[in-house]
Amino acid sequence: MSKLSKLLKNPGIFFRDYFIKKYPLSLDEQGHNLLHENVLIENDLRLYDITVNESKEPVDVVITWVNNQDPEWIAKFEYYKNQKINDINPISIDNARFEDHGELFYVIKSIQLHMSWVRTIFLITDNQIPTFDLPSKVKIIDHNQIINKKYLPTFNSHVIEAHLHNIPELSENFIYFNDDVFIARNLPKSHFFCGNNLSSLFITKKNLNILVKKGFKTPTLSASLNCKNLLLKKYNKKIDNPLVHTYVPLKKSYFELAWLYFNEEISNFISNKFRDDNDLNLATFLVPWMMYLEAKSKLSRDICYYFNIRSARAKTNYTFLNKKSGSMPHSFCANDFFIHKSNDSNYQSNLMEFLEKFYDS
Repeated sequence: MSKLSKLLKNPGIFFRDYFIKKYPLSLDEQGHNLLHENVLIENDLRLYDITVNESKEPVDVVITWVNNQDPEWIAKFEYYKNQKINDINPISIDNARFEDHGELFYVIKSIQLHMSWVRTIFLITDNQIPTFDLPSKVKIIDHNQIINKKYLPTFNSHVIEAHLHNIPELSENFIYFNDDVFIARNLPKSHFFCGNNLSSLFITKKNLNILVKKGFKTPTLSASLNCKNLLLKKYNKKIDNPLVHTYVPLKKSYFELAWLYFNEEISNFISNKFRDDNDLNLATFLVPWMMYLEAKSKLSRDICYYFNIRSARAKTNYTFLNKKSGSMPHSFCANDFFIHKSNDSNYQSNLMEFLEKFYDS
């Protein structure tokens, strides 16, 4: 009777739920059923509440950001690009990789709203300052403060990430953000770092070998495969899962350990001005998996809606995020990369209208 009543009173909701149950919909990279998300998140939060699970250590946030509209930056980018134009993977110089839509304001706002326990937000830039007023928690760190000047300028995020541990006054426990990752709900420190000082490791159900067999070939995939080989040699463990496209809990000391273990391999790629096939992605693969293999992290859940803002799917994500009211994922990643099909010419205005509505209304 309850199903019949639901059909008669709300036929739209009845058929929506029927088809979601029959053909489960997932918007995140860990493959959670959309209908189960809130139960899973609430159960996780309840576990945090009933255990001594709050780390006493300070936690900082690190965000890397570039303003690709800056004339000085453009001049440097074009100069070095033209020097190696025949040797650069086109993906590495895709404008979408560097495009600034103004979303940094909302990345920082989401951290302030939902992670008030964060001590300091370090913003890593190339001699650039955002146009909006920065909160007092935010400290700007220039590339030349963390990277040897002989490797600058660099337009390779893997190189920048390899030097995060050099940030002055950075806490041992920190969380790395790209400038397209947003917090969608209140998150306790224990979502990232437990009371026993273990970090969370958010991995996807994707598999590197399957991506290779499907013909994917990107500098990021190459970097992950390079890291996988290093981990296999060092720990005799075969790692095939990349991380979720969201924030990454990290430990500064494990960057230092990575440089100790793999100094030659890191030194061989940090002169790459643009992403290349011998890169290593320390922040988003090598160091997180080292921490896991050294028993300093545990597999954890993070429901992050990941989508390309230029695709038709972006509007689906905006709709779900705007309608969920209190039943939010942990985070979402509004990624930007060029696609040949279904490009939405209004992708930038659609993104900013959504962010304004989501965080300001």
